[in-house]
Amino acid sequence: MHIYHNFTQLIDIKQPVHWAAGFFDGVHRGHRRVIASAQTEGALRGVVCFTPHPLAVLKPELAPLLLTPSAEKKHRLLEAEGVDIFLELPFTHELAAMSPEQFLDALCSASTVAGISVGSNWHFGKGGSGNADFLRAQAALRGFRACINDMLVEGGGTVCSTAIRSHLAEGNITRANELLGRPFSVCGRVEHGQKLARKLGFPTANIALPANAAVPKRGVYAVQTCIRGELHHGIANIGLRPTIDEKIKINRLEAHFTSWKKGEFYGDILDVELLRFIRPETKFESIDALKKQIEIDLNSL
Repeated sequence: MHIYHNFTQLIDIKQPVHWAAGFFDGVHRGHRRVIASAQTEGALRGVVCFTPHPLAVLKPELAPLLLTPSAEKKHRLLEAEGVDIFLELPFTHELAAMSPEQFLDALCSASTVAGISVGSNWHFGKGGSGNADFLRAQAALRGFRACINDMLVEGGGTVCSTAIRSHLAEGNITRANELLGRPFSVCGRVEHGQKLARKLGFPTANIALPANAAVPKRGVYAVQTCIRGELHHGIANIGLRPTIDEKIKINRLEAHFTSWKKGEFYGDILDVELLRFIRPETKFESIDALKKQIEIDLNSL
């Protein structure tokens, strides 16, 4: 997948492009349906979106926490959907001031547009004045296909990033994973901790959670991760580690894996998938009490 960051860079693309447009946070099942519809014979499949989230620039206090705060992970998820071209435009006040017509002018001038696929609730251009009806009219004028995808509804609710964030906050990881179509995961670099593995007797991996990340309910989860080509199962606590005496508390994932051999994983990038909620985060009276509970949690897998 080729990644571009402005319209000018698209000039070298010789083939037509069928674009899927949206923010695609989480690349959930609804997003993947929009991306799959970006299909025209002889055309490349492209995705156009913005970074950061538009509200982070226009109304920071309303900006949502992100299911995929890691740009690299979002890239991997899009590439897995068969995306050939990813146009990730920096969202600025100047871009926000573009009218819908100006935005389409820029996209169509930089590339041969075979089609544009969106969700039925998508808005673009200054003040969100461009919508599905506007896109259909512009497609007829400009000679490209407009593919408008209805929102995916399941179990009485819409498959959307907002619903997934809500389920995560409630600790309903099973439902969040169903809407995503894959396990929700925390991706990050393993950091040095307080060498608690020596006291607990379990290898641990500590990953700090970004401030803009959608974080599941604090507690212990059944998890899995792939480390150097091998799948490992275990448990992870998400939260503030209340039993541990620390001057500064930060939200983090601390994972223990049953099949880890002794070894250092500091600096490795791990993608830890959450499979099942086990229990809420708890403050124990001692490290020994915590160790006993970890043994119980691991035996529950």
